[in-house]
Amino acid sequence: MTSYLKLVFIMGTIALISVLFFFPRGNKEIPKEALSLSQEERITIATSTVIEQTEEKKPVIKKAPISILAPRVEFPPIFIPSPKVELEPPPSATTTTSLPESPISLPPLDEAAILRAVVKIECPTDDGLGKYIGSGFVLKGGIAVTAAHVVKDSGSDTCSIIFPRERRPVHYLKGKIENLEKVKIRHDEEGIDVAALKLPSLDFYPEARVIFEEYPAIPHPVCENPVMLGDTLFHFGYPSNYLDQNYLSRLEGKAIVYADIDGIKEQLSQDQTYTFKTPILSYTSDQTKMHHYMISRVASFYGDSGGLAFNATKQCILGPHRGGTIGKTS
Repeated sequence: MTSYLKLVFIMGTIALISVLFFFPRGNKEIPKEALSLSQEERITIATSTVIEQTEEKKPVIKKAPISILAPRVEFPPIFIPSPKVELEPPPSATTTTSLPESPISLPPLDEAAILRAVVKIECPTDDGLGKYIGSGFVLKGGIAVTAAHVVKDSGSDTCSIIFPRERRPVHYLKGKIENLEKVKIRHDEEGIDVAALKLPSLDFYPEARVIFEEYPAIPHPVCENPVMLGDTLFHFGYPSNYLDQNYLSRLEGKAIVYADIDGIKEQLSQDQTYTFKTPILSYTSDQTKMHHYMISRVASFYGDSGGLAFNATKQCILGPHRGGTIGKTS
């Protein structure tokens, strides 16, 4: 069996306001292509392996390869349970070490506040005939975070940032990609799959001001405690298993191992139509410090790249996620 994952770039203890970066090629609407993610130095990604996952109060989601568009369903979606898959341990994982974790008491999670700040991202292609589509999430100050591969090939530095209403993307606003050239370089040369888009001030954006008194933002901090293996992770985004990627999904995963970037390689897309640069990863269970990525067991679909990976156990932001595979195919 092939074990599928979602890479989530962990956004550690660095300021993510104007320098967020990270992963491979965006997803065109015509034709559709695979998406991914990215971010900066202390930012860390969390990866996720595909097995049966559930959306809140919904049946188990059907697993699907990241490179093949999953079957679409009419809204509201109907999910088909998938059989459990035995996952192989990640290669070359080091011995588990961790810092002592002190017990914490957290208030009930306000998921509605999180949902308001998870957005759909659409960037134009060079010819203006298609779109690169992904997901993202908004932080305080009108900063939308997504995966670098979602935006790096955009034909413009201005993209649509679409806010949801009742989990449907309906409020179309515009945001500017921060340092687009640097995003491309860091993605292709360093494996950093994170990017940021800046929303205009509401004082000078009347179209947005009629909708919001202030931009919705994730009301939680970025994760700083590296002791996270075994924690429950929530993955929010607009995946392609919904018609037109028109529904804000929440899948539940589990943090299973960290990964560090050991280099960059060229990789052929699964449909063999293009190549892209992707990081070479080494796996570790070390919990004494933050690492570039975390791997989480969760279903993965086109369109959810760049969406929010959230540590539900500790109520903190991990970073944007991307799909991938781990193990072998049989």
